[in-house]
Amino acid sequence: MEQGQGIDPKRIVAIAFAAAALFLGIFLEKVLALAFSYTRWNDFPVFGADWTITTVVGFGAAAVAAGVAWRTPRVRDASLEVAGELKKVTWPSMRETRAATVAVIAATFVAAAILGLFDYVWAWLSARIY
Repeated sequence: MEQGQGIDPKRIVAIAFAAAALFLGIFLEKVLALAFSYTRWNDFPVFGADWTITTVVGFGAAAVAAGVAWRTPRVRDASLEVAGELKKVTWPSMRETRAATVAVIAATFVAAAILGLFDYVWAWLSARIY
C-alpha cells in the first residue's frame, strides 16, 4: 500500500497541541475570571484593556502545559503514532458521506415515529385504565 500524500504527522501533532493550548487558555481565563469575581479581587489590565491578569495567567499556564506535554516523550510519541495511523485511514468520499447521513436521518425519523406511536398508545391505555 502506498504512503498517502499530505502533511507531516509531526506538524499535525504540533498544530493539535497549539489548538489544545488555545482552548485550555480560554478555559483557564474564564475560570480565573470567575474565581477573581467570587473573591472580589480586581482583574487589572496588564497589556492594554483586553489583556488582564487572568488572561495572561490563563494563557501562560496553557502554554506551559502544552510545552510540558510536547517535551514529555511518552505523550509526544503516542500523539505521533495516532497521527501516523490517521494518515493510513481510508476516508469516505463525499458521496458516501452524504448517503450515510441521509440513511441516519431517515432511520432517526422512522425511530421517532415508532416511539411516538408507542407513546400515543401508552398514553391512551393509561387514560383508559386510570
